[in-house]
Amino acid sequence: MEPGTIKRRLTAILAADAVNYSRHMGEDEEGTMRELAAHRAVIDRIIAAHEGRIVGTQGDSVLAEFASPVEAVRCAVEIQEGVHTRNETLPEGDRLHFRIGVNLGDVMIDGADILGDGVNVAARLEGIADPGGICISSSVYDQIAGKLSLGFVDLGEQSLKNIARPIRVYQFDRTGAVGGSRRAQAARRKTGAIAGGVAVLLLAVGGAWQAGLFDRRAEPKPEPPPAAVPAVAAPAAASEEIKLKLQIAEAEKAKAEAELARARSDNEAARQRAEAELARQRAAPRVAAVEKKDLPTVAATPAPTGAPAPVATAVPPTMPPAAPLPAAVANAAPPAVPVTAFVPVASGSGTATRDCDGFEELRAFSETQLAVRVEDGMISVERGTRGEVGYMFLKGRPTADGHLALAGTAISPNKRNFGKEIKVFFTGVYADGAFALSGRTGSRSCRMTIRLDAKQ
Repeated sequence: MEPGTIKRRLTAILAADAVNYSRHMGEDEEGTMRELAAHRAVIDRIIAAHEGRIVGTQGDSVLAEFASPVEAVRCAVEIQEGVHTRNETLPEGDRLHFRIGVNLGDVMIDGADILGDGVNVAARLEGIADPGGICISSSVYDQIAGKLSLGFVDLGEQSLKNIARPIRVYQFDRTGAVGGSRRAQAARRKTGAIAGGVAVLLLAVGGAWQAGLFDRRAEPKPEPPPAAVPAVAAPAAASEEIKLKLQIAEAEKAKAEAELARARSDNEAARQRAEAELARQRAAPRVAAVEKKDLPTVAATPAPTGAPAPVATAVPPTMPPAAPLPAAVANAAPPAVPVTAFVPVASGSGTATRDCDGFEELRAFSETQLAVRVEDGMISVERGTRGEVGYMFLKGRPTADGHLALAGTAISPNKRNFGKEIKVFFTGVYADGAFALSGRTGSRSCRMTIRLDAKQ
């Protein structure tokens, strides 16, 4: 960049990264990729719901920017809640946890990318966060104070790697202890002062009694009964500020629950479609085998000398009444029929179709004849002209057993994100001569079928 052409803006940056991602990949690459794709579907949807823009993704990391630090922090909290809810349905060894850092800073603009010290601070804050936790800078905390009913603990000034100045850091606390350590210290100091005052007062009263300052009488006059202490009036209705905070918290909770319910519904529908397709493919060969079964024939009787030989004819056999099957045999599951095997292709071409469901104000749509290329075993799908609105490109390499995961980007033609780059990914298996995939285009649930040319 030329110094005179550098553009800057103040923005809230969110950096997220998966914990122990390399170890998970070393133990189970395919399973880790599937779980990461499922988590990313939830994360991307929540970022879009808070009007954030995904700046970049690299491996297991996500970098997004927001015009409002309040929305950035709300998004971070909802992401951790969504990941936690999804992890509860998985075995312990398959769970992925994320760290998140949020910073408000001045950044440089390079096309669709953002660069500079503000981005680096967000990345370093993510690095010191606990698994499943969130760390924010003091610049973010100052902006959200009094606007969000969330708790944060003051960790004090921290020296972050490759950051010249110390940064004051606040850690998200799910218990809701707003202000954290500084507020707790103030409360302890106040309690100690009250206790000290009470002790001094007791000593003074004891000394005055010993000195005879209080009259002692043999028969003290009966004291009138103590007046009833008026009960402390319960506080009236909560202040308008507290009511507003409660309403915001309830709205955020309802919004997160709706997003999670929608994601679960989409995943369940995709699973049911895949199971139905697999059952249909397994049932088809068994029906064909029954139809082709030969009927028994009756052997021809030898003809007398000089007479033409009779022709053997096929007649249905006379079968005895069927005996009832034992319960174990009658209830036995039919034998599994292997799915059509996938034969790897080094190079070639093919076609693909894509069907996407409606989402909010967007209508469902279908398209055919998407261009498919195979180069060195890598399958790619391309649509439109590179750099123009509507362009889509994704690629992936199938495994030996026919599993395929495609990932890429598209330039959105929709009014809401017009001209913006959105993420696209699909996963599935090879069956019945084609790859049957399901996934997402941005926030939409979609399905894709890829057929490679028969000559390959």
